Amino acid sequence: MAAFAPAEEFQRTRAHLRDGRSRAEKSGDQRVEIQSFLKHPNVGHGRYYLRFSLAGAALCLLACGCTGFWDEVTSREFTFKGVFSKPNPMVVLRDCPDGDKRAKALRALHEPKAHSGTDQEQDAVVRILSTAAVSERQPLCRLAAIQALGEFKDPRAVDALKEGFYTAGNFPPDTATLLRCQAVSALGRTGNPAAVDLLVRVVREPPAEGSEFEKQQSLDVRIAAARALGQFNQPQSIQALASVLKTEKDVALRDRAHESLQLTTGKKLPQDSAEWDDVVQAAATIPVADDQGKKIKLMGWFQSSSR
Repeated sequence: MAAFAPAEEFQRTRAHLRDGRSRAEKSGDQRVEIQSFLKHPNVGHGRYYLRFSLAGAALCLLACGCTGFWDEVTSREFTFKGVFSKPNPMVVLRDCPDGDKRAKALRALHEPKAHSGTDQEQDAVVRILSTAAVSERQPLCRLAAIQALGEFKDPRAVDALKEGFYTAGNFPPDTATLLRCQAVSALGRTGNPAAVDLLVRVVREPPAEGSEFEKQQSLDVRIAAARALGQFNQPQSIQALASVLKTEKDVALRDRAHESLQLTTGKKLPQDSAEWDDVVQAAATIPVADDQGKKIKLMGWFQSSSR
């Protein structure tokens, strides 16, 4: 049997597939094109050649270090379409209950206005991510939404991240700590000054009481907040970081506050330098915002005690 079809047969095959693609475009259903391909008498050769070609491509990609491709190829639910034609994240979020796929779709959502999108597209994406960051039942999905919102400049992203911080307590303590750490980190990435009030409040919390596990959880969140404050050259952030630097006993938190203080002020002073007092005094005094009437209490994990 010849390795390839004669020229005439090749032309007929290509015309057959073009016809299937044309009918698919008119009907809006890609399955028409797939069925057209499967019904073709030379589909056996096509499938063999396709498998051979894609296997070679996979080996070439692996040799070039494309481990992301290889990870997807070896996943249990691998499909060639999933590699070469990514699904619409909106469709996945609407139809698919699978947590891994939903998380991947949430991470794939980018800010429409930053890519010449419309106001309606912006509203839809922000609403989807904001809802997921607060009410998704699967931690992986909520985490993906929080991380995605950290890249948004829309002011509504800050509100959603704050709410996601408070509602993380719906999960077990270790999961809640992870979500809160990611929420404060995302607030820092937004660069929005409206994020500073919550970050200041978190980093200023006194050491937690309770078990060693609870103490470490609250400390992890405070360290993440100290890191995020390094993105804001504002009096509130400078004062809070300087206070931690002067009074905190934990070395890791003190070191993180020092690094953020150097970053936000541009001053390369040692931790114990008296000049930090001058830096703080030079900053204008701005009261910490009330954060819409919410109060948080640190006891191993953060809890929203009132609204």
